[in-house]
Amino acid sequence: MIHSRLGFASILGLVLVCAAASACGDENTGGGGAGGNAGAGGSGGSGATGGSGGAGGSGGAGGSGGAGGGSADLVMTEADFDCILDWQKVRSFRITNKLGNIDATLAAANAPGTTDYPVGTVIQLVPFEAMVKRAPGFAAESNDWEFFFLEVSEMGTKIVQRGSTDVVNQFGGNCLDCHKKALPEFDFVCEKGHGCDPLPLTDDEIQMVQNGDPRCPMP
Repeated sequence: MIHSRLGFASILGLVLVCAAASACGDENTGGGGAGGNAGAGGSGGSGATGGSGGAGGSGGAGGSGGAGGGSADLVMTEADFDCILDWQKVRSFRITNKLGNIDATLAAANAPGTTDYPVGTVIQLVPFEAMVKRAPGFAAESNDWEFFFLEVSEMGTKIVQRGSTDVVNQFGGNCLDCHKKALPEFDFVCEKGHGCDPLPLTDDEIQMVQNGDPRCPMP
């Protein structure tokens, strides 16, 4: 439910946002234990990169290197969605990275078509819808994007729907159906010239919707 302070109910009736990988895992490495006399060296520790094997003892073989760590993922909760105005603005949309990899996220946003967005990226054009980049393997059909339909109020955020294929916004638009029209190089992100259906809103009207986010402090 959009709070009455927004003052743009007529605009919300037009909005259909759906028309519109590097991970931050642990980078610790474990070193292998030293082998005893004629014994094998210990195995390397696990982490984002495998540790080197330990030195073998007298006559012993060095230990094997440790296995690399797995990719991080971002499973958003309602508390993770906050005032949209606190996030970086790129052209008309707001963007952040909840895993801390904001530099890679902004690099992808500021050079559209050159690279996919990293895991942890969150993009919102308006407060009540979002797309979140999940870890590789989450959903091949959406290139690992998870879509959200939200209710926002002064009390916070409520997740109404989430998923990769079946999320429908309050105006009946299916997010994946719209975002999959984006040209492949744009990683399912819809903007002007990306191949998606155009929005019936100007940039100024989108900004007005963002400014009315009821989760943001009153000026």
